[in-house]
Amino acid sequence: MAASTKHTSRQKAFSRKRAEGRNDRLYDLWSLAHFTTGVGFGWIMPPFIALALMVIWEPFEILVLSPIFARHHIDFGYETLKNSMSDIVVDIIGVAIGYYGLAQHYAPPFHLFFGHKGPWGL
Repeated sequence: MAASTKHTSRQKAFSRKRAEGRNDRLYDLWSLAHFTTGVGFGWIMPPFIALALMVIWEPFEILVLSPIFARHHIDFGYETLKNSMSDIVVDIIGVAIGYYGLAQHYAPPFHLFFGHKGPWGL
């Protein structure tokens, strides 16, 4: 009985959120996630690879993950192009700070992808 009630309340919340429309905000709580991920990726891998992974994430999130989660009444990746583009701008800022800022002061604990020579020459 409790599982049914939980499922019903999740469906109601999902329906209410979907009725509001796609996320069209320039910045939201997910911007913080994009920023911190960008800083981390920029710190441990070459910036081009970090940016490529993060830019590829956006269509994957919207076109693949969002429909899968929606079938289970989970609102994820339901956003407009405006929000997606602002996520990419935040990604770029995060990667730049990670690669050109953080790595200048602290050597990363490890590197991903061979041939990466960051500011520390590691």
